[in-house]
Amino acid sequence: MNNGKIEIRNRALLVIIAAFLAGCLTLWAPYDKVEYWFCDLLYVAEKPVDNRIKIIGIDEKSLEEMGPFSGWTRQQAADLLNAFDQEHSPAVIAFDINFVGQRDEAGDRALAEAASAFPHVVLASYINYGTRVEQSDDGEYQINTMYVEDLELPYEALRSVTFHGFTNAVQDVDNYVRRSVLAESLGGDPPEKEYNFAWAIYSQYLEAMGERPRISNTVNGVYGFDYTAEPGMYEIYSYVDVAQGRCDPKVFQDSIVLVGAYAQGMMDQYMVPIARGAVMNGVEVQANHVDALLNDRTYVDVDRWIQALTAFLIAGFYVWLVSHNSFLVNTVGGLVLETGIVVAAKFLYNAGFYWKCLLPFVFVLFVFLVRVATGYLTERVRKHKILSVFRTYMAPQVVDELGKSGNYKIELGGRDREIAVLFVDIRGFTAMSEGLSPEKIVAILNCYLGMVTEAVFKNGGTLDKFIGDAVMAVYNAPLDVEDYACKAVQTGLDIVAAVDGINVELKKDYGIEIACGVGVHCGRAVVGNIGCSYRMDYTAIGDTVNVAERLESIARGGQVLISRDLYEQVKDRYNAVFAGSQSLKGRQEGMDVFWVEGTNGTDTSGKDT
Repeated sequence: MNNGKIEIRNRALLVIIAAFLAGCLTLWAPYDKVEYWFCDLLYVAEKPVDNRIKIIGIDEKSLEEMGPFSGWTRQQAADLLNAFDQEHSPAVIAFDINFVGQRDEAGDRALAEAASAFPHVVLASYINYGTRVEQSDDGEYQINTMYVEDLELPYEALRSVTFHGFTNAVQDVDNYVRRSVLAESLGGDPPEKEYNFAWAIYSQYLEAMGERPRISNTVNGVYGFDYTAEPGMYEIYSYVDVAQGRCDPKVFQDSIVLVGAYAQGMMDQYMVPIARGAVMNGVEVQANHVDALLNDRTYVDVDRWIQALTAFLIAGFYVWLVSHNSFLVNTVGGLVLETGIVVAAKFLYNAGFYWKCLLPFVFVLFVFLVRVATGYLTERVRKHKILSVFRTYMAPQVVDELGKSGNYKIELGGRDREIAVLFVDIRGFTAMSEGLSPEKIVAILNCYLGMVTEAVFKNGGTLDKFIGDAVMAVYNAPLDVEDYACKAVQTGLDIVAAVDGINVELKKDYGIEIACGVGVHCGRAVVGNIGCSYRMDYTAIGDTVNVAERLESIARGGQVLISRDLYEQVKDRYNAVFAGSQSLKGRQEGMDVFWVEGTNGTDTSGKDT
């Protein structure tokens, strides 16, 4: 009872520690870069682009024909606007280009006049952030690293006839652009706000369509947007082709036109989750951003505390599951949990919530792999331990086969099966040993028992026990052994034959010789581990064992005696002489006994030798 309580307590402690660790890791998030990589793989997928969005790129072709961008005046931008057909004009024209400050008077005036002809022109502004110490309402001081120091706006004449939004990119810790700030406060009374560039474009488009802009949710004015397409998937037109009238202006009717850098040397490129390993031009990032706003594909991060609680519950549940159930249940449970995490994460993302689910996903996988590894190692240790025990009384080939089969359990109990049993004993050993020292007796027994063990193992037998100078062996247990009856008889003949060999050494070293009597019988017996939980022996019990022992007791030195039952099984392979009907101890009726003289010229497969 106490052991059970201790085990329950240990499991509960393990569950709590694992859950607490998972929750803390989620809360502290030391793995954000890997987390973002995993979430990008899980969430971001290419989708059909919104055909309302078109891009006019300042590409290599435009720079070749119109010269370096640094030498352009505002006249080039005016020319682009003048190339649009007023009757089939775009709904919104957005320049992802800064027109800060006045340059040449004619070009500045031309651009302002051209822009005034269109009701929805959006230009880029830029926020310069700084750092300052601020005092909160409760009197605490804190450092604000995103203090708006300055806002760079288009020049006054152009600003008065257009709209604007800031183009500052919000980059995560891995430098990828996934999020944006909806608006920044500029101060004043009432406070003024500057909205981001994509929102300004989106708002102007909905106004042109007679609708009101909306966003599903933001947290502290921050939201994420779902990317639609990889670089180059939107309709892209060369700036010079449009400005010089080479494109039919009707293709831009009622669309959102974004104008921006599309040449590599213009240094307006960002890393984005939909094109890992590549970069995307800033104007395409804005196109994806606008696409997400138009199609309501924005999201906010799930609260960090909720993520931590979720990781805590998932980790705790799976560790509890692993500590209480089988490998199959652990595997199925792990797969269900992993699938559930992925499905839930995708569902939340589509509903507008960004769940950083890597840690619970990896935690479940890690616990499963640890469970597999520990289970495998434990099983290997258990198998090695059991097979080491078996090797002390089984033939090596039988142990090897046992290891392959996987049926290696040491537990109390037995089962009824057909076996052959062999007993062998030294004739007159007690009288012979009376004149020998204990050291010599042990040496003689070791020599003799080693010879018998070798003969038993050679023929695939299982060494049951040593009983003084007697040895018991069984065949066809614990595994099936082909021709086990013949192999038991052959073991007896091998022992008798080997006695002559060891007698030479015994005569030389100790001045004695030995003779062995062997009894073999076959039949059904109960075979298994007999004893108690802390002391057990693998053995066979039953009448078959008793008969074999009685046969050995009446065998003279050099004789291998077998029963009629065994004789009927081996008579085609061994020559045996009928030794009469013998009265065996414990049996009322006599038993026919045969003395095996040797093989009859066939091998154990029944072929002529």
